[in-house]
Amino acid sequence: YVPKTSLSSPPWPEVVLPDPAEETKRHAEVVGKVNELIATGQYGRLFAVVHFASQQWKVTSEDLILINNKLDIACGERIRLEKVLLVGADNFTLLGKPLLGKDLVRVEATVIEKTESWPKINMKFRKRKNY
Repeated sequence: YVPKTSLSSPPWPEVVLPDPAEETKRHAEVVGKVNELIATGQYGRLFAVVHFASQQWKVTSEDLILINNKLDIACGERIRLEKVLLVGADNFTLLGKPLLGKDLVRVEATVIEKTESWPKINMKFRKRKNY
């Protein structure tokens, strides 16, 4: 006889893992549906979350991004944003763990403008007594 205590049986229900064969079948169905939507072009407006300039940006087509980093790129050049975290539409979302593959997704951007700002000067007062 084993008494029912919190040590012998935890208060949460036991986790039942799905059958691997069922899981692969379900995965194939979902991938097939997503590929069909992409092939027919019935996915609506796409969006992507990309990692660029030490920040994550949610971008769609024709979006503008303002960054404060200095890049060695001329105006009008196209760049490819390779760190894509997820891509989605109305009916589906492709989520990377942590990133989507470079062969799976392609996100490109065009440099529109480069302006230089005034230099930022940080002044710190350090008190000197009997210096």
